[in-house]
Amino acid sequence: MKISLDWIARYLDKSVATEEAREALLNAGLPVESVVDTQHGPLLDVEVTSNRSDCLCHLGMARELAALLDRKLLPPKVEVKESSRPVDQLIQVRIADTAGCMRYVARVISNVRIGPSPAWLQQALESVGQRSINNVVDVTNYVLLETGQPLHAFDLDQLQGRQIVVRRAKAGEKLMTIDGQTRALQPTMLVIADEESPVAVAGIMGGKDSGVTEATVNVLLESARFDPLTIRQTARALTLSSESSYRFERGIDPAATEWASVRAAQLILEVAGGDLARGVSAVGKVEDGCREVRLRPEQVKRIVGIEIPPEQIREILTRLEFSPRADGPDLVCRVPSHRLDVWREIDLIEEICRVWGYGRIPVERKVSHAVRLLDRTQEAGRVMRTTLAGAGASEAITFSFVDAVEAQLFLDPAAGEPLRVSDAVRKVSNTLRPSIFPGLLRSRRHNETNGQLNAFLFEVASIYFQRAGKAGEKPYEEPQLAMVGDTVAHLTGALELVVQKLNRRAVLQVHPRDCMPFARGAAGEVQVRVDGQGAALLGSVGVFGPMVQAHYDLKQTAAGLQVRWSALLDLFEPVPSARAIARFPAVRRDLSVVVDEGVRWGTLRDLLAELALEFIESVELVGVFRGKQVEAGRKSVTLTLVFRNPEATLRSHEVDLQIQRAVAGLQHRCGAVLRV
Repeated sequence: MKISLDWIARYLDKSVATEEAREALLNAGLPVESVVDTQHGPLLDVEVTSNRSDCLCHLGMARELAALLDRKLLPPKVEVKESSRPVDQLIQVRIADTAGCMRYVARVISNVRIGPSPAWLQQALESVGQRSINNVVDVTNYVLLETGQPLHAFDLDQLQGRQIVVRRAKAGEKLMTIDGQTRALQPTMLVIADEESPVAVAGIMGGKDSGVTEATVNVLLESARFDPLTIRQTARALTLSSESSYRFERGIDPAATEWASVRAAQLILEVAGGDLARGVSAVGKVEDGCREVRLRPEQVKRIVGIEIPPEQIREILTRLEFSPRADGPDLVCRVPSHRLDVWREIDLIEEICRVWGYGRIPVERKVSHAVRLLDRTQEAGRVMRTTLAGAGASEAITFSFVDAVEAQLFLDPAAGEPLRVSDAVRKVSNTLRPSIFPGLLRSRRHNETNGQLNAFLFEVASIYFQRAGKAGEKPYEEPQLAMVGDTVAHLTGALELVVQKLNRRAVLQVHPRDCMPFARGAAGEVQVRVDGQGAALLGSVGVFGPMVQAHYDLKQTAAGLQVRWSALLDLFEPVPSARAIARFPAVRRDLSVVVDEGVRWGTLRDLLAELALEFIESVELVGVFRGKQVEAGRKSVTLTLVFRNPEATLRSHEVDLQIQRAVAGLQHRCGAVLRV
């Protein structure tokens, strides 16, 4: 926000030096980015945060300096002389969309003389980098920069039917704005229309055909209050921004709508002459925006850490126009309408600190901070991230938007449709990711480009899509853990470590199944069992198909794994279960069996579990052998079976009996033959 100190001086009882203003604003949380000496006096470029919309005008900045420097604020006196002709005979106003427009105030000034602005008005606008247009338009710009209330002047004779209707645009409607561009309007956009068509994009920019020109005689002066979200969405959709939209998006003083209208009418009569119609055509709610907030003085000391005298607290709040009044030991403050950012007691405490001075608050050598223990979800997340990092993976944080082509590569049409944003600013990458893989694969390609061919990456993030047949329902959103690496074995091994860290009784299993976006015959479902109970689906794993590999131009074949984050959290045992160290030694026996090529290790493990061998403690895969010694279409699988009797030392004949049962069971169930 560029402010002119000479302009500010009009509203204060004492002038403010440049350095004095800079220091005061800086210490109050409004840093001055630059100070430029111009022919019209010092120009300050102040960084105004989005919550301080009251400071986006000279009167608001003067109010701030008056409070900070203990000056007296002198707002301009507003008086107008009205003619005898009622305004209702000249214009009719109707709000068709009360959600988008809360208040609309219209005044009519007849018989104006359009021409150059007087020197003082031109200099005021030029002092902050504004260009003079004509006396009426210059007044609307001046009042905007003075009060923060956007205004617009229409040529009344160009309004069909002498009507103003605030409504949503109709499908197919277009409007040429004052910048000379024709813009296609959408039904979500709020417009100002006459009897026939739109004449302005509400809160953003007026139409060229209804604007004030040298031929204008009768002026309709608009002052309104619009919904900030509606203005923001329309401005982004049209890629159109203005001084007005900038302020409406951040919220304006609800009490300024009427006052700014009178102020602008006063100045137009002064610089352009004319007759102001009697009364005002106003529609919508009248709100002063004021509310009361209670302040407990002891809370100031507790929060700030120092004792600020009660009389000082009251004086500061008075200077800030909060009108504090005593209610027992507390102060009840009436928040002025322009302070849209003050709602709670802590907001008042912040205001007291700003004016008191942050520099007057001592810095302690020690700071006490209460340490909060991680909750179950946070602790599980820490365990998973630490485990994956220990396995050599690097955590990635990628963008939530992808291209439409990418979305189709990773979303099964039977599952749903991608979600796209209707934002004209985002021409590409305008689709919410239905999978985390696109970002990870782009990162892997970037690593390959820079010489790192084997990047092992993981990310925890949400995916989004509209479920098939659920068009009217809320879109699907789910957090997932995704990994990208070299091989399926590499990824499942890392996930197995994670599962074991979360729950020592959990066993990971992968079952072959074709699924997107993996190559046929090179993918599977990832399941988990706890204590041998029913399997729960975690996600999927596989080698990416040729289309995916080609789309990302990957040099190395890549594999991916994606699992539901919530399913992993369900496994977590914050306090791991433990058992006493075994008193008696274990007996380990290696067992090599020849089975068909299609028999998987998981199948053998499950079959042995079903046999319920006595004293069995664990079954481990040692390796798989294929060679001349094994006939074609078959393979040799070597297992290690660990036995232990918790009550006594196992004898060889007891273990031999269980091995015989194991061989017989595997032979019966899957045709396994003991390899000698």
